[in-house]
Amino acid sequence: MKPICPSCHSAHVIENIDTSTQGLTEQVLSPKLLIGLGMSVCKYYKINPMIGMVAGSALATVINLAQQRLMQPPLIRAAILPRYLCRTCQHTFSV
Repeated sequence: MKPICPSCHSAHVIENIDTSTQGLTEQVLSPKLLIGLGMSVCKYYKINPMIGMVAGSALATVINLAQQRLMQPPLIRAAILPRYLCRTCQHTFSV
């Protein structure tokens, strides 16, 4: 059974998928970027670039583990609050 918008009573409703957790931080703090940044900093200071590669990958691993720990599993979050978006009035609601 498809939900109906409580605001305008329209049946043109889609499930709203939350992608805000996969936004800017995953793009800015990507492992590839951090490894390249570590290598370029080490090259600038005339240090072996392998040290920068190891430091960048270690930092990326720590950030990835911290993000996974702070984030709820998506299945539990979807089971608790399924969100819907009305295409007619752009109202976001849950059933």
